[in-house]
Amino acid sequence: MFKSFIIRVFLFLSPVALLVLSYFIFDPFHVLKGYDFYGSNYLKTFNRNRMSTETFLINNSKYKFKSFVFGSSRSSAFRTETWAKYINDPTPYHFDSFNDNISGMRGKMEFINKQGNKLENVLLVFDRDTFSEQFEESNSIVHHKDYRWTKENRFSYHTVFFKSYFKKQYFVHYLDLKLNNTYRPAMDEFFKFKYFYKAPFNDFLFPDNEAQIKKDSMGYYKKVEFLNREPNPKVLDPMIKVHHVIDLVAVKKLLDKNNTSYKILFSPIFDQRPLNPKDKNMLIALFGKDKFYDFSGKNQFTNQISNYYEPSHFKPIVGEGILAEIYLPK
Repeated sequence: MFKSFIIRVFLFLSPVALLVLSYFIFDPFHVLKGYDFYGSNYLKTFNRNRMSTETFLINNSKYKFKSFVFGSSRSSAFRTETWAKYINDPTPYHFDSFNDNISGMRGKMEFINKQGNKLENVLLVFDRDTFSEQFEESNSIVHHKDYRWTKENRFSYHTVFFKSYFKKQYFVHYLDLKLNNTYRPAMDEFFKFKYFYKAPFNDFLFPDNEAQIKKDSMGYYKKVEFLNREPNPKVLDPMIKVHHVIDLVAVKKLLDKNNTSYKILFSPIFDQRPLNPKDKNMLIALFGKDKFYDFSGKNQFTNQISNYYEPSHFKPIVGEGILAEIYLPK
C-alpha cells in the first residue's frame, strides 16, 4: 500500500520536478551563471543590469576598465569607440541598463570602485527615468537590479527570476521556442523584439531599426509616434526628490574621491519637453556649469525626426554631435 502511494506521488510530482529542472538546465533568463556573450535575442526577458555587470566582470581582468558611460538605453547613442577619442582611453565600458535611475548608477559606480577600478572618466546620461522608481515598482525582471551591488541577498534575487519562469505560462512559450525552434504570434509578449550588443565594451545597438530606415526611410518616419509632437511642449514637472539628492551627493563624492574627469547631460528627447528649471538649477549647483549640459527642449538635435529610431531613442549621430559640443573647445 505504501509503495503504491509513493509511486503515485512520484508520478504526480515528476512533471513539476522536470519543469523545475528545466529552469536550471536552460537558464532562460541567463542569471544562473556568467556568459562570455549573451547573443542577440529576447529583449523582453533578458536583464540588462545583469548583462552589463557580468560582461564587466568577465572582461575587467583583461581591460582594467577606468572609463564608464552610465545611463538608460538612451545612453546607447554614446558609443564607446566615439567617446574614446575624447578621453584618451581606447577601452571605455558602457555600464548601462534599461530605464536606469540614479540609484542604479550610484550602485554601479560604488561596485566598480570596490573592484579596485579607478573612475578616471565618466559620462552620465540623464533622462526622465533617472529620477523615477517606476520600473523598480513594476517588479519587472528586465529592470531588477543586480544583487552584487544592492543590499538584496543572492537567494532573494534568484527567487524573483525563478518565479517569473512560471508566470503567465512563460515556461510553455520558452520551451516551445527552445525545443521546436518555431516562433509563434503568442510569443510576442515575451520575445518580440531583439537586442544587440557588442562585447567586450557592451555598446547597445539598433540594427533592426537601421535596416528598416534604409529600406524605406519615408515610410518609417510617417509612423504615428513621429507625427503627434506638440508644437509648444510643456516644461517637465520637477522630478528630483530628497532621496534622489542623497544619491546625487553620493555620486558627486565618489567622482571627487577619484578625481574623475566627468560630464553629465540631460538627453534630447523627441517630445522636446524642457527640463524643469528647478531640477536644472539643482544639478548645476551640485556639479557645476562646466559639468552639466542640458539638451532637452527644442534644439538642433531634437528638431530633426531623422535623428531618432523612435521617440525614446536617438541615434549615434546625435551622440557624436553632443560629444563634440561638450568636449571640443569653443
